[in-house]
Amino acid sequence: MRLTGTRILVLVGMTVTVAILVWTRQMRLHGELHGLAPSFFFLFASKDYSGAVCTVLILLGATWAAPSVPASSILRWAGAHPVIIAEVSALLLSAGTLLVYHNHPLAMDEYAARFQSQVFAAGHLSGSFPRPILDWLIPRGFQDFFLNVSRTTGGVAESYWPGFALLLAPFTWAGIPWACNPVVSALTLIVVHRLALALFNNHEAAGLALLLTIASPVIFADGISYYSMPAHLLANSLYALLLLHPTPRRACAAGVVGSLALSLHNPVPHMLFAAPWLVWIATRRDNVRLLTALCAGYLPLCVLLGVGWFEFSTHLLQEGLVRSTASATASNRLQHMLSIFSLPTPTVLLARLIGLAKLWIWAVPGLLILAGVGAVRWRRNTLCMLLTTSALLTVLGYFFVPVDQGHGWGYRYFHSAWMALPILATASMFRPIQLNGAPIDLQYGPSCTFEEPATKSYVTACILLTLIVGIGWRAWQMQEFIAYDLSQLPHYTGTERRIVIIDSTFSFYGADLVQNDPWLRGEVIRMYSHGAAADAKMMGEYCPNLHRVYADRYGTVWSEALTSLGSRASRTSGKNLCAPNVRAGSE
Repeated sequence: MRLTGTRILVLVGMTVTVAILVWTRQMRLHGELHGLAPSFFFLFASKDYSGAVCTVLILLGATWAAPSVPASSILRWAGAHPVIIAEVSALLLSAGTLLVYHNHPLAMDEYAARFQSQVFAAGHLSGSFPRPILDWLIPRGFQDFFLNVSRTTGGVAESYWPGFALLLAPFTWAGIPWACNPVVSALTLIVVHRLALALFNNHEAAGLALLLTIASPVIFADGISYYSMPAHLLANSLYALLLLHPTPRRACAAGVVGSLALSLHNPVPHMLFAAPWLVWIATRRDNVRLLTALCAGYLPLCVLLGVGWFEFSTHLLQEGLVRSTASATASNRLQHMLSIFSLPTPTVLLARLIGLAKLWIWAVPGLLILAGVGAVRWRRNTLCMLLTTSALLTVLGYFFVPVDQGHGWGYRYFHSAWMALPILATASMFRPIQLNGAPIDLQYGPSCTFEEPATKSYVTACILLTLIVGIGWRAWQMQEFIAYDLSQLPHYTGTERRIVIIDSTFSFYGADLVQNDPWLRGEVIRMYSHGAAADAKMMGEYCPNLHRVYADRYGTVWSEALTSLGSRASRTSGKNLCAPNVRAGSE
C-alpha cells in the first residue's frame, strides 16, 4: 500500500490496541457500569482486556514471522480450494460447539431460537407449559420479552421473528442442532470467496479475503454459538452476491434471501444493510423491472414470516382476553415495534464505542485499518461503495437503538455487515483498475496484483498467528466462561428424571439457565425459585410425589430419588403438573 506500508500498519495497530487495552483496564479498575448491562461490561472489561494483550502479541510476532511466510503460495492455495476450507471449518466449528460451547445456549436470545426450533421440529407453532407454574418455568421478566406466553392456555413461543428458528429446525429434528451455525458459517466462507473473486478476478485476492474471514475470532465465536448472527451474515453476503450483476431473476432471488434475512430474529440488521442496495437498484436504467422482481421476491416470506408471525404472536397473547384488552395488546405490540429507534443517550454512545473496540479486538489485527484504506482507494467501485455504505449505515443505525447487546461475542450488532471488512481490506492491497474516467459501475480487474509484497507477507503472518493464537485464546476464554455459567446449576450428580429449582441470588445471570423442552419432555425440568417457602408449597401442591433430594447455594433438586420419576408420576393425581406428558390446563 502506498499510503500505509507495513511499518505504519504496525504502528497504527499497536497504538489503537494499546489504547483499548488501557481503556479496558481502567473500566475494570473503576468498576462503574455507566448504565451498561453487567454481562456487556464484564465481557469487555475482563475478557477483552486479555484479548487486547493477545492482539498486541500477534502484531509483534508477525513482524518477526513475516519474512519467512510464503504468502503468495498460502493465499493462492486458499483461493483455489474454498470448498475444502469450508468443509474443514464446518467440522472444526461443530466440534467447537460441543467442546467449547458445551452445546449450551448461553443467552436467552439463543435459548429462544433453540426452543422455537424444537417446536417447529415437532410440527407445531407453540409449545405448552402448565399454566399454574408458568412463573416458575419462565421467569416473569422474560415472559413476552424473550418468550411470548398465553396465561390462559399455557402456550409458549419465541417473541422474535421465526426465520432463524426455521433454519435451525431441520438440524434440531435430525438431533444435531449444534451443526447449524457451523454449516451456515462454512457457506458464508464460500460466498465471501465468490464476492472477492468477482471483484478482483484473482484467486490470490479471493484467498486473502477468505482467510481474513475464517481467521477472525468473531467468526469462530458466533459460528459455535446459537446466535442468529451467522445467519444474518450469510443472508446479507448472498444478497450482495446476487445483486452483483442484477437481472430480474437474480433480483427476485435476492428478494427471497432478503425476506428471510428480515425475519431471522428482527428486521433491523437487513434493513440497514439493504438500504444502499435498494437505492442503487432504484437509480439504474432498468430500475422498474429490477425493483418489481425484487419486491416479488420479498413479498411471500415477508407476509408469511413477518405479518403472519406477528398475527400468530398477537393471537397467542390475546387468548382468553376480553376484546378491548386484546385490541390494546395488539396496539401495544405494534407501537413497540415502531418505536425501536430513539435518540442516543450517553449510555448508548458508550455502548457503541465499546462495540467498535470489540470490532477491532475480535478481528485479525489490522483488519479495520486495511478496510478503511480499501474503502477510500476503491470508492469509485460500485461493489466497494455499496459494502462501505452498508457497513457505515449499520454502525450509525445502531446508535439509535436504545440497548446494548448484553451477552455476545465481538460486536454482535455489526455482524450482519461484517463481510464488508475482509472484502475492503483485500481491496486496500490492490491497485484500482480502470477507475480514471470510468463510470461508477462494477469494475473487474483482469490482472490484479498486490502492490507491496512485504505488506502481503505481514498480513498473512497476522492471519496465521490469529488462527492459532487468537482463536485458541478466545476458545479457552469462551469454554471457561460457559463452564462457569453451567457450574451455577445445583451440583447434583443424580441421573434420574428430576426438577431443578434455580436460585439466582448468588449467580451471574442465573435466570438464563432456566431452559426447558417446549413440552417438558426432558429428563431435567428447570424452574426459577420464588423463595424456599413458595417453592416447597408449589411442589407440594403440583408435584406431591417428589421430595427435595439436594440443595446448595444455587438451588434445590426434587425427585423420587431411588425410583424412576416417569412411571410413578404418571399415575399420581391429575394435579401433578410436573409429571411427564401432562399438558397445560389438565388440573
